[in-house]
Amino acid sequence: MKIFIICLGFCWLLAGEANAFLADTLATTVQRKSFSTHDEEVTFYDKKKRFATLRIFDKAGRLLTETNFKDYKEGIRQGFAKGFYPNGDLYWISDYKNNEKFGEFKVFYPDGSIKRREWYRNGMRKDKHCYDLDGNEVEFYEFSGEPMFRGGEYALQGYLRKKLKDISPTATEFYSFVLLVQADSVATLHTFKNSSFVTLQQLADIIKDMPRWIPAHFDGVPSDRLYAVNLMFRSGNVYLTNLATNMGSMAQTKKQIPTPPTTPPPFPTTRRRQ
Repeated sequence: MKIFIICLGFCWLLAGEANAFLADTLATTVQRKSFSTHDEEVTFYDKKKRFATLRIFDKAGRLLTETNFKDYKEGIRQGFAKGFYPNGDLYWISDYKNNEKFGEFKVFYPDGSIKRREWYRNGMRKDKHCYDLDGNEVEFYEFSGEPMFRGGEYALQGYLRKKLKDISPTATEFYSFVLLVQADSVATLHTFKNSSFVTLQQLADIIKDMPRWIPAHFDGVPSDRLYAVNLMFRSGNVYLTNLATNMGSMAQTKKQIPTPPTTPPPFPTTRRRQ
């Protein structure tokens, strides 16, 4: 009888600890945010708000994308990510492991036929195929891409040096601003901060004369995308901080503004600069 009571008490203790653990870890909460172009809903599955599912809706309430995370704050994707057509049909599906593509990535036409198949292992693409509506294989093209200044980052750095050649801070200075590179290849100023050595007029001059960009694209369709420009002024010259490799660790001493994360729209954007 004593043994039975002891075992019963031990089981009760374990059950209490298990319930306390579950109460601490399994706490589902939902957060919603509204933006001018879309709405976001994040479902967290633990109190530390690491495990989560991010759902993005258009302004009509239609689900566009759904992405699972093992650490939402750090942006570490885990499991399936999906995109949807306006009628709710599956547009694309990809699997992630520790934020790297893993397994098969598939894209579908609106009628459900396969449009693209890619295979990944530890983030490395192992095979790739694209198909037309009749199922015939066609020339492969990348599913998505970031905006790019024509000629690349060194060409962008050269352009900025010409525009900012009169700026000579007495000490090493850092400055950042964000461009909106539109689907029509035109870049506009999206975000900037006041500075004692970079004026709004200088930024306006940079934008006014800036050559057209190669826009971001999604499934072969150009789309709007944000692009962060991080600058370092030193010794009478200006550098893109990620290109200032000859400065040793100097370029890393100032935290850069990362390019704002965006979820590629599954359909072309229509906003244009007037």
